[in-house]
Amino acid sequence: MTIAEPFHIIAHRGASAYAPENTMAAFRLAAEMGIREIETDVGYTRDGAIILFHDNTLDRTTDGTGSPGDYTLAELKELDAGSWGDRPIPDGSHEPPVSWSGDYAGEQLLTLQELLDAFGDQFVYHIEIKRPAPGLVSDVLQALRERDLLESVYMNTINDFDSLLEVRQQEPSVKTAWSPVNLLLGEGDGRHVVQQAADHGISMFVFNSTTLDPALVALAKELGMETRCSGIKNRDQMIEAVEAGCNGMTINWPDWLVECVDDRTK
Repeated sequence: MTIAEPFHIIAHRGASAYAPENTMAAFRLAAEMGIREIETDVGYTRDGAIILFHDNTLDRTTDGTGSPGDYTLAELKELDAGSWGDRPIPDGSHEPPVSWSGDYAGEQLLTLQELLDAFGDQFVYHIEIKRPAPGLVSDVLQALRERDLLESVYMNTINDFDSLLEVRQQEPSVKTAWSPVNLLLGEGDGRHVVQQAADHGISMFVFNSTTLDPALVALAKELGMETRCSGIKNRDQMIEAVEAGCNGMTINWPDWLVECVDDRTK
C-alpha cells in the first residue's frame, strides 16, 4: 500500500501523548521529533486574547475550573497546565490516555501569538476555530499576516462552516479544512457533503475515525481536495486512515506515524 501524496504528519495539540496538550512543551517535543505540522485550538479569553485551548472548561487539563473565556489572559497564565497527566480519565471522555515523557508541572497556557513567535515558519499550523466568536477569524488571520505566515496555515473547523466562509471571504488564498462530523454521521448522503465542501473551495476534507469512508476519501480527492483523518485513538485506526488513502492525519503519537510512513516507503 502506497502513501498518499502529499502526506501530512500533524502533531495533535503538539506531541500530546508525551507532553501536556497545547503547551510549549508539547510543541517543542513535536519539533524535536522532526514533525513539521502541528494542530491547535483557538478561542478568546475574557479580555480578547487568543488562547490555545481545546475543551469548553479548564477542569480536565489545568487546576482551574469553568470556561477559559470567563478569565483574563493574566488569570489563565496563573494556572498549572502541566500537572494533570496522572489523573484518571473521566467517564465518557473521548481523549486517549497519556504517557508523558517528563515532569511538566508549571507549564502555562499559551496564546496563538506566543506559539507563532516561538516557531515561525518551522511549522505548518492547522488552527481550529474551537469557540467561534465575532472577530476571532479576523484576529487569527491578522496574527498570521503580521508574521508572514498566511501560506503556512490551514484554518480548520468541526461542523462550523460559517467560520470557514469568513476565512475564504477575508483571505481567499488561505487553505481551509472542514470536518463535518455531524453531517457525515447523519442520515444524509455523504457525497453531497463532500461536494458542498468542494463547491466552496475547501482545501482539505477532514474525516473523523468514526466517519472514515474510503469511497468518500476518493471522491474528495477527485474533486481536488486533500483529505485527512482525526480522532485517532490507536495504531489500528492510524493504519486504517493510511490505507483509506488519506493525505495524513492529526495524531497524539506523531512518532507512530513517522514509523508507519518510513516502513511503507522503504
